[in-house]
Formats: sequence, C-alpha cells, structure tokens
Amino acid sequence: MEKLTCANVKPLAAKYCTNEGTSVCSACKLVMYCSKKCQQEHWSIHKRDCKDPIRSPEWQPLWVKEGRSPMFMSGDALDPDWHQKLDFIAMSRHLWGNVPAYDLLNTPQNENDLNRDFNICIPGDSSGDLRHILMTISNLPLNYSHKLTVLLNDREEYIFIRNISLLLILGSTAISTTHAANIALHFWYSAFLPMEYSAFLANRYVVFMTEEVKKGRFCVSLGHRATISGEMPTRALILMALTCDSKYSEEDTAREINRVRFEPSRVDRHHRRYGRLEPSHRLASLEFRRFGLVLPFGARNDRFNTPNRYLFSPEGQWLQDDLADPLESWNVADVLAAGQKYGVPRADLYGCLYFYLRDQLRSFAERLRTFDVSFHIFNFDASDLATRITSNSLSDHGIPPSIRFDRIDVSNIVDFEYLGIPRVLSDWEPFLALTKDATLIAYFMNWVNRQKGGDINSVDRNVIASIASKMLKAGRVSAYTLCMMTYHDNSKAFQQYLDSHGMPETLQKLSLKRKARHTIVPHRIGIPLDSPPDALPAVVFHDAESWYNNVSPWCIYTGCRCLHSIRLYSRSPSVTPYGLSASLRLAGSCTSKISSSSIYCSLSCIKASAAAFSFNRH
Repeated sequence: MEKLTCANVKPLAAKYCTNEGTSVCSACKLVMYCSKKCQQEHWSIHKRDCKDPIRSPEWQPLWVKEGRSPMFMSGDALDPDWHQKLDFIAMSRHLWGNVPAYDLLNTPQNENDLNRDFNICIPGDSSGDLRHILMTISNLPLNYSHKLTVLLNDREEYIFIRNISLLLILGSTAISTTHAANIALHFWYSAFLPMEYSAFLANRYVVFMTEEVKKGRFCVSLGHRATISGEMPTRALILMALTCDSKYSEEDTAREINRVRFEPSRVDRHHRRYGRLEPSHRLASLEFRRFGLVLPFGARNDRFNTPNRYLFSPEGQWLQDDLADPLESWNVADVLAAGQKYGVPRADLYGCLYFYLRDQLRSFAERLRTFDVSFHIFNFDASDLATRITSNSLSDHGIPPSIRFDRIDVSNIVDFEYLGIPRVLSDWEPFLALTKDATLIAYFMNWVNRQKGGDINSVDRNVIASIASKMLKAGRVSAYTLCMMTYHDNSKAFQQYLDSHGMPETLQKLSLKRKARHTIVPHRIGIPLDSPPDALPAVVFHDAESWYNNVSPWCIYTGCRCLHSIRLYSRSPSVTPYGLSASLRLAGSCTSKISSSSIYCSLSCIKASAAAFSFNRH
C-alpha cells in the first residue's frame, strides 16, 4: 500500500474502490473517501463504527457505570499487587518491547565519524525485538561503507526465533524491499497474515531448517554483503518446526484473541486506557484489540485470513499480555507525523503506525542489500554470554575474546532481582571499546518499588498536593487521568537506590566518577538531549498537542516516556576514563486517583580517552 485508498470496501460483495482517499469522514475522522458517492455507498457499513458508543463524549469506564472502585485500586491508592491477583489467561511473553525505539549509535552526537566500523552488543535476557537495531541501522546513510557487527542474544526462544525470522524476511533478495517490509510488518505485529505471506514464510523456514542449519549452527547471506549467523539450540529448532506445523485455524485464532483481550476480569485495565484517549482514538484502539491488524482503519482486510503463528504457541495460545500494543515500541509523535506524510487522518492511530513501520522497515531492508553487516544471534542466558566470549567459545562465530563494542545494551539485567549493578558492570565493562563514546545502556525496571520517593505514592502528601495544584492550574486533570509523575523529580530517590545497591563500591573498584553530558538518550525520553537533569516533561510538553502525544494517553503503556540520568567517568588520570550515565523512564500507571508508576532507568557507561574529559581524585 503506497497510498491511503478509499474506504469504500465491501468484501462480501467483492467491491473495492482503489482510488486514493482524499476526503475524511467529518464525524469520526478515521476513514477517507475518494468522493461523496463512495462515502454514501459505504455509510451502511461505516455507520456501525462511526456511531460506536465508545466514541460518545459521554463514554465512561465500566467501574464508573457500575458505581464501584476499579480493580486496580486499593482504597484511595493504586494497589501495587493488583496485576498479580489476575487469573492466568495468556503467556505474557514480551515480544514487542515497551520502551520506544532509539538510535544506539546516534553518531551526530557521538563519534560524528562514519569512516569507521561499529560493533553493537545486546546481551540481555529481555532484549526484546529488533526495534533499536532497526532504527540504528536505518538512521545510517545509504552510502555508509564500513563494517557493522551486531551481537544479539536473548534466552527466550520465541524472541530468538522471531529475530532470526525478521532478518531472513528483510534480507531476502527474492522479493522487493517494499514487499519484504510489508511481510515483516505484519509478521511482527499483526495477528493474521495474507495467505501468500504465510506461504512465503513457510517456504523460507523449510529452507532454513533443512539446508541452512547444520550441526546446530547457521550462516545465511542477507543481501550482497550482510550475513546472519549463530547457534541454533535443538529446543529452538523444535519450537520453530512445531510452530510451522501447527494446525489451529483462522477461527481458532479469532476465538483466542477474543478470549484474551475481552476477558471480563481485564475490562478495567482497558477502560483505564480508553479514559485517557480522544473518542476516535478509543475506537482505533478497540479495533486493534478486536482484530489485531496494523492497517489503516478503512483498509481492505479480508486477505488477512491465516493465523500469524509466531504470535501464538504451537497449540494456538496467545503469547503476550492482553494489553500488548505495538504503539508501546515507537515514538507516538513520530508515528503521527509519518501518517500525515501519507495523508492518514490523525485519528487513525494504526494507519499512521502502518506507514511509519513500512517506511522504517523498507529503509532497513534497503541497507541490508548493500551494507557490510554481520548479525550474530544467540539463545544463551545473559549471565553466561560474557563468560562464553572471554573463554573463546564464540570465536568460530566471529566473536573473539578481543572484541570490543561501541555500544552494549544490557536491558534490565542490572535489576536487583536479576544480576544487579556490580555483576553487570564487572562483566561488560571489559568489552567496551577504548574510545570516548563507547556506551553501555541498561534499564532499571523495578527500582521504584524498592525506594521511597521513587513513586509518587511514597512521597510526602504536601508534595502531592503541590503537584496536584500545578496540574489543576494547567488544566491537566480530568476524571480519569492524573499523570503526576511528569511533575515529580525523583532523581534523589534514584541516587539513593543506586547508593544502596552497590553503585559506590562498584565505581570505586572500577575507578569511576560522575560525568554530566548525555549523547544517546536524554535525561528523560522525549526531552531534548541538551535539557538539564532536572527538566520535567510537564514543562517541556507545554501545549495540549505535545502533552497528549507524549504523556496523557500513553502513560499506561509507555508512560510519559521520560528519562532521568547520571553519568560517570574515570577518577584517576592513570587509567582510561569511563563515562557512565543512567536514565530512568517514568511509566505512569495513572488513574482517577493518586497514581503510581513503574519506572525504567537507563544506565549508560561510556569509556573515554584521558584527553577528552577532565576528572578529579577523591
């Protein structure tokens, strides 16, 4: 789809207008028509959507209609354990990630030199999908001529297989880059696929499993100079075969989606989000919840008639949480801007997302055709990967002990619940390149629950009252939304958390000291890189549109997409200085009462030359 076509689609009558849509429905602003005639012909179908009660200005969450407290509340505060009380309905794998994609290299703010090779490593057990790699490579110019080495590891077999699959699709030279982008887009995010896409994937998997995997290893060419290689554990190969050979039908898949996404005990979770959305955005979100397709709202979808078996188990069970949404993985403002470029109405969220992803994936596929890039993909536990590299176990795969990376993204293995700060920094600091811009990035996903002052509910009531007053004056409080974390500076609380979880001792052991400048992620996601550490999104997103796009409706999924950070560097001129930056992402779980939040912190460790930075002794 290269343009937004007329929404006059009648699958049962096999009638499809292929003209470009030029006029938007004045009521819902979700669909486009080429003429008044087409709009009138389609009204008998469209009126069901256009007049859906969820678009009503009087729409209310179910708990309000029923006069009860929402299930996620306990008294006047968010119940921190409410999600653990839910019955098991799905496998809750994290296949899509929930941090907006970012450029790992961001060369204009770092090396500012493209006449060199780059090595990137993502060793974490929760690395998720390829979105950071996709954005990083897509942002390089088409004429980049040096070598890229990407080491990608995840212990989750489904993610491991999906990452291989996406690269095989996008690196295929048997189809055009546009066709590859469309297949990859729907393989990545849509619950159903056109039959020809399923056939392409089935044939590609047969070749991969029978011809390209040999003695537990694989090495496949992508484009003219790119390759993907790694180890294929027996359990992963069996899972791939079982998934390809699964027998559940389109009807089975539709029932499973309905079972998970419309489970009665989950309704408050969905209505909590709807209460923050504009009426037509509520309908767009409901449409994706119903059908699971990333397409423009009025696009033809009758061709999507086979299950996307890589979003389901071999038995046909949905792999993710009932709230899983691809919008979590991307910057919403960028998504809406891409839609505008193709004439997609702002109300059509997933139509905008379709064109945004199609362009990103096509750009990536174009670069795979010409770039010298090696993808090394493994299915190890993150705690073992550094040891395997050091012990020379991966040299045959092109990862010798001497390798040094320009970027290492360890995801959330720095969390106290997993490996923790001292272990992660000790394991991966030796693999950072000896350059001033080499960076280690990580996320603290659970610290807010362990540190007083991290969450808005754990601060003094006077602080809460002051924030509430500011929000009232700014007109940012409604019946169902209260994004107080955007006004809350918890940088001191975060520092206290670091101090109590081994950061000072680790810094002393590694001769590290603070440094201030951010070059990969800002202090808060969505805020400019040059913003001061205490910048708050409530101030940066000062107008209604930027507030809505970056904060208000997306807090439940992507939060206010904010980072706060620290940086560290060597404190002795006798050793190579290091820079270490940390950023926390505020993911507000906002409700009609005082809200809590799950906060992500990004920790970036930067090695630098002695001449690049000043440093002090204690």
